[in-house]
Amino acid sequence: MLKHLWNIAIKVHDLDSELEFLKRVGATDIVRDSVANGDSNEEFAMLVLGGERILLFPHVIFEPELSEPLHFGLTHAVFEVDDLDKILESYAREGVHPIWGPKEVSASFGRRRIAFFRSPSGFVFEAEQPIRA
Repeated sequence: MLKHLWNIAIKVHDLDSELEFLKRVGATDIVRDSVANGDSNEEFAMLVLGGERILLFPHVIFEPELSEPLHFGLTHAVFEVDDLDKILESYAREGVHPIWGPKEVSASFGRRRIAFFRSPSGFVFEAEQPIRA
């Protein structure tokens, strides 16, 4: 089962200008990094705003799987899970399959197994399981 919101994600035109704006409105704990996904690395920034973790991406990892362009702005919510395999099995029994993943990614905040799902109306969420060393 989904445990709690881990972050929300935002697709941005310009990472630098977004960070400057969000600093001015109170963002803290700002970190720039890249996420490793197979042979590619995607730049992102992570910050805290209003007590919530927000990730900013110029390119969103599941974007190539969509049939239409992904617009800028809020793209998806991320929920932490204890066991991604159990989530995938449970959802599959209900006829729900990921649009991307499951795959393992890594960044400064650690390694994760992730999968993205999309509702009929377009709500995208990610289930992510931290990989503990």
